[in-house]
Amino acid sequence: MRTNPLERVRHLHADAATARPGGRTARVGEAVIDATLAELGDVGYAALRIDSVAERAGVSKTTIYRRWGDKAGLVATAFIERQSEIAPPPDTGDLREDLLLHLREVREVLYTPWITALVREVGPRSSDVTGVREVLDKIWPERFRLSRAIFARAVERGDLPADIAPGFLLEALSGPLYFRWLMLGQPLSDEFLERTADLVLDGTRTGQGAGAHPDASEEAPST
Repeated sequence: MRTNPLERVRHLHADAATARPGGRTARVGEAVIDATLAELGDVGYAALRIDSVAERAGVSKTTIYRRWGDKAGLVATAFIERQSEIAPPPDTGDLREDLLLHLREVREVLYTPWITALVREVGPRSSDVTGVREVLDKIWPERFRLSRAIFARAVERGDLPADIAPGFLLEALSGPLYFRWLMLGQPLSDEFLERTADLVLDGTRTGQGAGAHPDASEEAPST
């Protein structure tokens, strides 16, 4: 019976909470997580091997299997460890600046090799990556929900009408970056970010795409 990777992640955090700061357990965990992300960035998820991670981290593969269970649990834990600090986007007081700040953060994420590798390979829902998906489906929706605060604050300031669809606008804002980088392999220049932000802003001002739409779900999307 397959173990839920979320339970393995919780167990790991329990270990970390009781480990001495700077102790061997903490050092081993940090070394393995670093090695996992480096390996993931180099070869991707499908080609990642526990043996290679162990060699890179300077530990035995038995240690990894005992603590993280399998590849899915290891990669899921690495993702959570590096994405654990999830907070609402900063409020600049200006909608366009908020949008640009969000887009810069998305660009930074996409420019991280191991995240790009994970997003590319875990895109389709397949049985091979179910374990990792269970964790990603807990993280991405929360990030999506918090990012919608950009538009909620704009409504409070009177910059946008109250009947906007923040989820749809956020998809319209972030989607072009994923398509351009992951599908076309084109750079995400400052000019491209500005044009994307302005396109969404123009839509909200003209009323095209700003209001609720029957095809635009306000639920956080599954990635």
